[in-house]
Amino acid sequence: MRRDLGQLLDREHDVLVVGGGIHGAAAAWDAAQRGLGTALVEAADFGSGTSWNSLKTIHGGLRHLQRADLPGLRESMRERRALLRIAPELVRPLPFLVPTYGHGLKGREALAAAVRLNDLLTPDRSGGVREDRRIPASRALSRGEVLALLPGLSADGLTGGVEWTDAQVESSERLLMGFLHAASAAGAVLANRAEAVALERDGARVRGVRLRDGVKGGLAVARARVVVVATGPGLDGLLRESGIPPRGIPLQAAWNLVLRRSPIEGRAVGAPSRGRYLFLVPWRDRAIVGTGYADPDAAEAAIRSFREDVDRAFPWAAIRENDVTLVHRGQVPGRHGGALFTRSRVIDHESEDGVAGLLSLVSAKYTTARGVAEQALDLAVRRLGGRRAAPCRTHVTELLAARPLEGPLAERVRHAVHEEMAGTLSDAVLRRLDLGTGGPPEPSDLETVARTMAEELGWSVERVRDEKRSLEEALHG
Repeated sequence: MRRDLGQLLDREHDVLVVGGGIHGAAAAWDAAQRGLGTALVEAADFGSGTSWNSLKTIHGGLRHLQRADLPGLRESMRERRALLRIAPELVRPLPFLVPTYGHGLKGREALAAAVRLNDLLTPDRSGGVREDRRIPASRALSRGEVLALLPGLSADGLTGGVEWTDAQVESSERLLMGFLHAASAAGAVLANRAEAVALERDGARVRGVRLRDGVKGGLAVARARVVVVATGPGLDGLLRESGIPPRGIPLQAAWNLVLRRSPIEGRAVGAPSRGRYLFLVPWRDRAIVGTGYADPDAAEAAIRSFREDVDRAFPWAAIRENDVTLVHRGQVPGRHGGALFTRSRVIDHESEDGVAGLLSLVSAKYTTARGVAEQALDLAVRRLGGRRAAPCRTHVTELLAARPLEGPLAERVRHAVHEEMAGTLSDAVLRRLDLGTGGPPEPSDLETVARTMAEELGWSVERVRDEKRSLEEALHG
């Protein structure tokens, strides 16, 4: 998997994906796996946008049941099952516990009935999944069982709890790399630091993308019969620059807090705070708590007040200010009035705007990225007319590279540089090696990464200093 912009520019592709987050990576893998000539370009680094802001949970759709959205429930369950199948080294079952107080609609009886109904509606939730990755049935817990699992929890009014099982991804960054490696192995041409500044049009048809090379500079055109835009928050800007009506989808800032310690083990815990549920999720030897949302203009103030929401939801966990080691930030599509998108959407610009050869993804959930990509490529194949394509098999084909990198650190750094297009210290530390996803890395590890990258890429002393400064800004921005 090597960056070769010349190879990307010297042919017309069947499908060109714009955006290298989880949705774009899944779309490129799907297209290449079907035998289509495929390319993917990313303006910055793979997974450096909203995909990096992850609670590391893979949800099976229980919240859709609250809205009586049964198709959404089934979709999420299928995608959780698919990820357990295709990335078993990274995606594992994780129990979720919600203590209950009182009775009524939010009491133990009602919640127990809801998770039981969820079980009944998803009898195939573990189909094709290996034994140690299967999702068990939910259960209702007694007051005593909950207190035994959560020492320090307030017993006043506690009636028990419910527990169901979803899944957790150990490294969302390595899962993304797994999709990209699979796409590359199937023939896709990939490039980070290749910014799509505008769509290349021939009247009412999109013929490709005008690119700015972020490594060597200059503009060039990448040609394609169908362009799939998976840029997340960048969609409207690209449409506007290309003379296509923007969608006008409002954005919400989203964030999760990474803690340097885990107040819990073995299960995530949910609790309400100011009308919505937050989850405290154990992850490695740390924990992540989230997710918070706000208008982007008010995000920094909202993140500061979010600590109060966390204290209100989990007072027994005694989370202190110095427990927070990193804030994951991103932007997600919303609705006017502050509500969030609950289902992703594929936009066919030919039917909606009269612009052929263009599809866009409005992505709502990390969990469903693979399935949304499949929907987009089903439509792309139809738009390609007579082009024959194999059926989609990304839901059952294991991602062989979706696993932690192993070996001495310097060796892993060289792999990241030469096989995964890591061109900056932040690329390696934050999105390849899992050294900075939980907070600032160990100084000795950082020195090893910086020294090895300098050797491999010919960095000067000044460049190393600048790279360290950029990483510091990324970690504390």
